[in-house]
Amino acid sequence: MESYDVNVSEGMYAKKAIPEKERKSWIGVAAIYFGMTAALSAFATGGALISGLTLIQSIGATILGTAILVFLFFIPTGNIGAREGLNTYMIGEAAFGSKGSNIATAFIITIIPCVGWYGVQVSIAATALTEVLGGNESLTPWMMIILGIIFCIPAMFGVISMAWLDYLAVPAILIITIYGFSKAMSITGMEGLFEYTPTSSQTIVWGANLMVGSMVVGASFTADYTRWTRNKLSHVSYAGIVGNFPPLLILTIIAAMMGISASSLGNVEEPWNIAEVMKVLGLPIISLFLVIIMQWSTNITSSYSAGLALTKVFGWSRFWWTLIAAIVGTVLSLVGIMQFFIGFLGILAAFVAPAAGVIISEYYFVSKGKLNRKNGLYWPGIISWLIGGFVAFLLPFFIPAVNGAIISAVIYYLYHTFLADKKV
Repeated sequence: MESYDVNVSEGMYAKKAIPEKERKSWIGVAAIYFGMTAALSAFATGGALISGLTLIQSIGATILGTAILVFLFFIPTGNIGAREGLNTYMIGEAAFGSKGSNIATAFIITIIPCVGWYGVQVSIAATALTEVLGGNESLTPWMMIILGIIFCIPAMFGVISMAWLDYLAVPAILIITIYGFSKAMSITGMEGLFEYTPTSSQTIVWGANLMVGSMVVGASFTADYTRWTRNKLSHVSYAGIVGNFPPLLILTIIAAMMGISASSLGNVEEPWNIAEVMKVLGLPIISLFLVIIMQWSTNITSSYSAGLALTKVFGWSRFWWTLIAAIVGTVLSLVGIMQFFIGFLGILAAFVAPAAGVIISEYYFVSKGKLNRKNGLYWPGIISWLIGGFVAFLLPFFIPAVNGAIISAVIYYLYHTFLADKKV
């Protein structure tokens, strides 16, 4: 059998289709997404849910939000990647044109949010690690630099090394989660958890919106990873369901339980701050491993996809662009991105989902399952995307990300049904 050099193959297929003989098992993609979704962001979301929902409502919101992520975003976009063997940015040329894809898919779906998320995750990890090590804040910048570089190393060498990290991380995450759950049960008990009443009352849709908003970026660049799987819808579905439902449901719900238990002790002002929650519950060492393992398994996907998108836009080496993306994210962490990123994340969520909506509409409904890539700027796709994005951002009813995706997809389809030149 011919030897497989991971880094050479990763660079080789940054801009062209991966042949079937190079495809891997769907389990590797599921492991990568398991690691990506099993992050402190899932714990933070669980803690945030209980600020407005009961535990039963939080469970309902988690299930609804995860179902939307998997069936509306992951599987449709991931299936395109598996069928075509191409990444999100090459596929995006069919909806936005070669130049337009650089803006709509490379920068908006991937580069900006991934580099920003990298900085946010490094900030969370470094701050929590500093607190566990004694709270000397002068150590935090050094922790940011060290973790920022270490986190991206597996991604530099590609999906195979990323999957191996997640194979190691997933069991540790499960053990930590079980330990946290048992601690919450010993303090509050199941009856106390289900009797919990939040200080303010929200709806399940509100909670589902938190779920979708926090994860829609990752659910929209799935082609980057599913292009490595066999060309079967079932394989993409397996990867999406296994890679998203277990970690999101288990971690988010248990985080909500832990937040309720910690709040019952009267010492937690922010139940979404998982480091604070674990410290109150008496799990400082566990929180140390949680931060390192979970943030590492999440940030490899951020740096990998950012590096892949930068290669599409500027050429050169995916290996080195991955490192550069991590360095920029680390610098953002050092300059205090945590102070500004929450509002920025809302803007990104509003504009990322509509881009995915246009890609789905183009491939499945307009071009009937064929990849019709276009040159330059393809304005129908860009305009449809912008309309959906602004509607999602300015009219935040129901779930804005879903609204934007549907509106953009419908506008794009109607244009090609009634106005477009049929010969194009």
